[in-house]
Amino acid sequence: MRKLYFSIFTTLWLIGASALPAMAASNTTTVEPGNTMWTIAKTNGISLQALLAANPKVNPNDLLVGTVLQLPMNTVTVKPGDTLWIIANENSVSVQALTAANPSINPNDLIVGSVLQLPGTTPATVTKSSGSSSSTAQQNLYWMEHAINAEATGETLQAQIAVGDVILHRMNDGYGSTVQQVVFQVNSGHYQFTSVANGFIYSTPSPSSIQAAKDVLDNGEDIVPGALVFYNPAQTPASSWVRTQPFIAQIDQLVFAK
Repeated sequence: MRKLYFSIFTTLWLIGASALPAMAASNTTTVEPGNTMWTIAKTNGISLQALLAANPKVNPNDLLVGTVLQLPMNTVTVKPGDTLWIIANENSVSVQALTAANPSINPNDLIVGSVLQLPGTTPATVTKSSGSSSSTAQQNLYWMEHAINAEATGETLQAQIAVGDVILHRMNDGYGSTVQQVVFQVNSGHYQFTSVANGFIYSTPSPSSIQAAKDVLDNGEDIVPGALVFYNPAQTPASSWVRTQPFIAQIDQLVFAK
């Protein structure tokens, strides 16, 4: 009997021990060579901000291989090719529950870069829109601040306002009905804004970026009328199509064109 009890106990202990890593793996990830916080966030379908918030003691500028990071499980960011069914299946929730948790999301027009709330978690206050005009205005300001900061960091306030003007012009020209839709637009499989592709869009906006966003959205400043694109000549290949667009102005290092 003792041998039998020992055998059963040993078997149960081994089963339990083997199950522990699998359970932990669903909420954590280990830093591998070449990883950055942004690549880890992108791989796991979460925002960089959420990953940083879940690991406050980790220095993102000194990410050590082997570090175990906590993955936030309350939200998921829509990636190219995602559908509600795919997202629900990946996160072990039903499509109905996922839809109910995100009433402002159009399941037939799922925007890449949108942050979805997973069922059973506290609703996000910034990234989830209620559909009201005041909420939409807050969302537009939030993403305008981030886009200007990411695309024109280090530039003068005038250049930053001009970048915001381009985003607003693209909204008015039907590229999207919100700032977020314009900034996260995908054309032929490519993001239209470099900062979305490289993750800089999630960086904390500088005071000047916040001021520029307010000047564009609240005060209606339009420094480059009609501009739909901008680029840095020093960083743009000579063969790029954007160089063929009608020139409007150059402010600091950025050229603005139609």
